[in-house]
Amino acid sequence: MPQLPFQHDTLATTSENALLHVTEQWLDADSVQQSCSSCISALQLIKSLSYTSEKLLIRALINVCKRTKRVSADVCKGMMEEQVPIARKVIKTMDISGRDGHLLCAAVAGSCPYPEVEPFNITFPKPKPDDYPIPEPSGDLLTILHLSDWHVDPEYETNADAVCDKPFCCRSSFTDYNNVTKPASMWGEYTCDTPLALVESMLEYIEEELPDVDFGLMTGDIPPHEVWNTLPFLKTQLIHEGAYALLHAHFDSEELVNTRLYPAIGNHEAAPTNNFPLSGSNYDENHEYLSLQWMYDTLMSRWRSWTALGDHAYVETKTGSYAAYPVPGLKLISLNTNFCYTLNWWLYQRPGELDPDGMLSWLVRQLQDAEDRKERVWIVGHISPGDSTCFHDYSNYYHQIVERYAPHVIVAQFFGHTHKDEFQLFYRSDQQAAETAISVGYIGPSITPFLNVNPGFRVYKVDSRTFEVVDAITYIADLDRATSWLDTPNWHVEYSARDAYHSPKANLPHGQSPLLASWWHKVTEEMESNNATFEKYWRYRSKSSPIVRPCDESCMEETICNIRAGKAEHRCDFEPDRLPIDPSACGLGLHQIDQLSQ
Repeated sequence: MPQLPFQHDTLATTSENALLHVTEQWLDADSVQQSCSSCISALQLIKSLSYTSEKLLIRALINVCKRTKRVSADVCKGMMEEQVPIARKVIKTMDISGRDGHLLCAAVAGSCPYPEVEPFNITFPKPKPDDYPIPEPSGDLLTILHLSDWHVDPEYETNADAVCDKPFCCRSSFTDYNNVTKPASMWGEYTCDTPLALVESMLEYIEEELPDVDFGLMTGDIPPHEVWNTLPFLKTQLIHEGAYALLHAHFDSEELVNTRLYPAIGNHEAAPTNNFPLSGSNYDENHEYLSLQWMYDTLMSRWRSWTALGDHAYVETKTGSYAAYPVPGLKLISLNTNFCYTLNWWLYQRPGELDPDGMLSWLVRQLQDAEDRKERVWIVGHISPGDSTCFHDYSNYYHQIVERYAPHVIVAQFFGHTHKDEFQLFYRSDQQAAETAISVGYIGPSITPFLNVNPGFRVYKVDSRTFEVVDAITYIADLDRATSWLDTPNWHVEYSARDAYHSPKANLPHGQSPLLASWWHKVTEEMESNNATFEKYWRYRSKSSPIVRPCDESCMEETICNIRAGKAEHRCDFEPDRLPIDPSACGLGLHQIDQLSQ
């Protein structure tokens, strides 16, 4: 017998109260067992509510979010209205008490032990060759620009408050001008996203100081961190169009940067944020915007002139991945790594799908084609497969591909997402040693100063024949000095990796010795034995921000462990026998607020 409307209301109210109760248990849990069981209970209640109307579920979750008092009411409302329509469809398909629920509670909230990786062996067209010809260095160096994580905020306002009750600040709409704690400078603040003035100053600096850039990489995340207010999608679309119009004005002009830029898709490119559907994802005509076709079409139109030599089929249809040839002999593969992202709710709808939309199979085909043609390859993406927000399963399968095609084909990998200046290592046969290190993932520093980092970008010096990185040079502006700047930020070289980390243990025999994975592993060994080397890395990681937490011995061990964790299951910042550092940040979708720094 169908339920009457008031019966739905009664069910929703009862479930809402029960949900608040288990949420409070979850947030106040003092053991991982209690935290896990509370998380599973919360998911079970949300699943039962998902069979009521979408409107009732959204209302219930907004009320629970407000009652936890973790974020402001408008953030609760916006996040639930944007994210819940997807979550409602997905949770109905999940086995909450089985692997599905435990995976979500582990990957999103850190509340349950992470399930073991599902066994799966990638199939390769050919075995790895024993005698693949490696080109000799040319001695000539290319200059490659790496930009990442702009998070440009069109609503940034000079003199707005840099302290507020929102996830980020420096907007008039977030400011009580009768009670301003810290007026925002025109160049940016550590608690805010990027003002247009900061972006333009960086591009002007590049034009003046780096006139010989051969090509550039852009590893994702153009829009701001306004994850609770990305819809209607036209709002996000206009931000993309404005940002890429600015980039084209600089990169296409003979008087300015005058080179090509090869972008990748970040999790903030989507609206709603993070959610990239699979070909079989279930959405109806009332939610057609969830297909993201508008996003792929917009990006394709903006990328076409730069990636003209590439295979665009995937950009034009459903994934935004492509292959291109920036220079002869180098194949650049831009991979949409959001299909490994733990906050992409669509991936929980079919968590048993080992290769979402065939992306890994496509990558294998591209790499095999490069191997057959004796080409070298760079992989470019937003989220490193070794990141804490990449599913362990996907990371494991991706790592198999790296083992098969590195180091003879895959020469380097480039990512963003963390906003930090970092690197990550990939090894053969899970043996973490210099002799078995096979690939480096360079994680580019963000332009946005959010949260508590200086704005920055990176330049690589690369051999023009081997395409191996010979140096990685980070440029920053010291945002804490913004009030003393006159006409422009103090953009300058922060450090050269070659100069900073060369040591007797991590030796570079001559001036153009490449920064191989084996060398980077030796740098991590130097960090273990020499506190000064690690402290240098820790300072550079935040781009010399004055707002950086101290790193004690256990923090150092965890950081080095994570550098060596190109396979995410080897990370040391997720341990099933302890609670998350801040479980209060993980409730009912609020974990996305915790992820705003990415």
